[in-house]
Amino acid sequence: MPKRAVTIKEVAERAGLSVTTVSLVFNGKADNIPYATRQKVEQAAAELNYQPNYTARSLVTGKTHTIGVIIPDISNNFFSGMVRHLQTELNKHGYDIILCNSEEQMANDLRYIRWLAGRKVDGLVLILSAESMEEENREKITSLLKETEIPHIFVDRYYHGDAPRVSVDNEWSGRQVAEMLIAAGHKNIGVITGPMCLNSSINRLKGVTSVLSEHGIDLPKENIVYGKYNMISGKEGAAVLLKRNVSVIFAFNDMQAYGVISYLKENGVKIPEDVSVVGFDDDLFSTIVEPKLTTVKQPIMQLSHEICDMILAVVDGKEHERHVKLATQLILRDSVRKLI
Repeated sequence: MPKRAVTIKEVAERAGLSVTTVSLVFNGKADNIPYATRQKVEQAAAELNYQPNYTARSLVTGKTHTIGVIIPDISNNFFSGMVRHLQTELNKHGYDIILCNSEEQMANDLRYIRWLAGRKVDGLVLILSAESMEEENREKITSLLKETEIPHIFVDRYYHGDAPRVSVDNEWSGRQVAEMLIAAGHKNIGVITGPMCLNSSINRLKGVTSVLSEHGIDLPKENIVYGKYNMISGKEGAAVLLKRNVSVIFAFNDMQAYGVISYLKENGVKIPEDVSVVGFDDDLFSTIVEPKLTTVKQPIMQLSHEICDMILAVVDGKEHERHVKLATQLILRDSVRKLI
């Protein structure tokens, strides 16, 4: 015979609390309940091996208390780190996540949106694949989102329009890097971008070129290598830019920068004595590589907090800021040489 399920009343009796209090804790509505009280509930539930009936709960509340999260590349520490913090933030509000990795393919974005709709998630957090961000594919994604009618927000990568989104100020970040390099005496600057269908790549490049133009410094098209956000693009970009005799390479993410560093070392090029290197993200390994990488720090914890607040507001139909744009921080380490 199947074991009888433990009831919420039994948990309340074990914890010495009211059923209402226990229900509020289980339903993520415990903001005004003392932490010690919440611990009592969790301890009692663990002792009794209480298993919430999510199907029954969703029938009553009309919610599954799950958020679907689609990211393009789980191996990219920026995305995986963001999801880690987002999960923690959502758990505080009684929500869990279902994570899907699109592997930078639009077909997977479309498949996962349909699948998550079938799972009745309450909302979607979308970091779309580069393929989905190409102009000719926009209609396929937006039409499906309209069809499924799932509340959703865009993160980092977004279509222009009024859809809610959270991102960092990439143009300002590009300007900060360019200003720093000019102040250090660099004029022959090389850059390795990400895919140019992405807001991050477009705006980082815009920031760099704007500052160089303001200072009367040219950025020849031959000094721009269009790549992907991975180490291979970093290596390939470094090979091209070395022939241009650049004094510094600005890689648009840290994975590219690691590829640059690897290629330069393999070819006997000293960093920063011969060529300086700048990255973007402030990945964990940026403090471990030699030399330690000068890079732009993305505020992952703050991003996750803003994403959590926005998606829950969208799900609940509450007023919220439509477009949140966060500042980054330029982290100066050892990989940039001063020429003046």
